[in-house]
Amino acid sequence: MEYKKRISVRLDERTAMLLNELSNITQTGTSVIIRGMVSRSIEELIDETGNWKMHNEKNKSRKSKL
Repeated sequence: MEYKKRISVRLDERTAMLLNELSNITQTGTSVIIRGMVSRSIEELIDETGNWKMHNEKNKSRKSKL
């Protein structure tokens, strides 16, 4: 079962304008473009095992317990 959730975000005028231009150029809906960009960005932040590449205080404390 696929879980879908609607999330509202605010964009500055320039970002909204560029997103609309990209939507027009690609003849793709802005929602499709945004979902693709978010998905791609998240994939770049996780490693091949599904763990976050970036380290934060929570991850540091988790590693020190191993």
